[in-house]
Amino acid sequence: MQRTIRNTAFVVLLICIASASTFFAPGQTGGQSQGNKSPQQKYAKFIFDDIKPVPPEMAAMMKQMQQKSQSTVEGTRIVDLDTTRAQGAPYMDFVWLWKGSAKGYSEEEHVHDFDEVIGFIGSRGEKNPRELGAEMEVWLGGEKYLITRSCLIFVPKGVRHCPIRFNRIDSPVFFFTFGMTTKYSRTPTKFDDKKSAERNYAKYISYDVNPVKVSPQAENEMKELNRKIGSTVRGIRLLDIDNIKGSFYTDFVWMWQGTSKGNLEEEHSHDFDEIIGFIGSKGQNDPHDLGGQVDFWLGGEKYLITRSCLIWVPKGLKHCPLKLSRIDSPVLAFTVGMTSKYSTVKPKP
Repeated sequence: MQRTIRNTAFVVLLICIASASTFFAPGQTGGQSQGNKSPQQKYAKFIFDDIKPVPPEMAAMMKQMQQKSQSTVEGTRIVDLDTTRAQGAPYMDFVWLWKGSAKGYSEEEHVHDFDEVIGFIGSRGEKNPRELGAEMEVWLGGEKYLITRSCLIFVPKGVRHCPIRFNRIDSPVFFFTFGMTTKYSRTPTKFDDKKSAERNYAKYISYDVNPVKVSPQAENEMKELNRKIGSTVRGIRLLDIDNIKGSFYTDFVWMWQGTSKGNLEEEHSHDFDEIIGFIGSKGQNDPHDLGGQVDFWLGGEKYLITRSCLIWVPKGLKHCPLKLSRIDSPVLAFTVGMTSKYSTVKPKP
């Protein structure tokens, strides 16, 4: 029997991290913030630097699941998105997990009728950018995987996945799920561990990026661009799922520190919907502060991004330039496109 949850983008992540002890920063209620935008701007409605409030019944369920899993995990939900927030937008939910562990699982095995991505990204810094600083137990296709490095897990529709257990979190981990659907639904499955040691689904876990993006030629082109725009920003391409068959476009980058005088990207549009994210890593005491400023143009309007946020870019909407005015502390930047092949349309002169 299929269980369907309508118009609730954050439900997946709430269920997956129900062991977390906190989901709001002190004083946060889930109301929409104006930190990155002015209400007078036409496209301000497409920038989300908050989360939808948690219904009381969901909060009660979270508390019960926390007790059941014997969890000490502390976490803060940062941003979310779904079609109730922006028409046509896919479901997305992003959380910082700060520390702790759980003895029990915080999710049950199930399948979807859409493709999904589950991600874990560590925050160990420039010297250890791919180390997770944690151990997560994730079941995929009935196979058990212990995740200790930052990764993206692509879950094709129909592939059973979960349970998930947060075995230990030693340093902050950025945890998220998103799917190529506007309507979240799931079908419970009967879990067994008979094939736990097999590795048929290892091909769906990406710990790196497409080698083409970090080739000597690509690196030289980036150095030349940085020279032209007067950029001192240091960063690393972290993760994508380019080489996973059937996956959609997504790309994650860490930016460590620096400034830029010119634009990193010029104005363009796409023939697909896109989501652009900027996430700060200043820690549990200030989880929403970006730790810098990104100048971003959306539909010809300029926005100063200073809080962690998601930017919804419907197909055909012009966006960029993008300038990294200052990166004071590490910022995770990413793009997700509702397409299997990335392409751009430059504006006519």
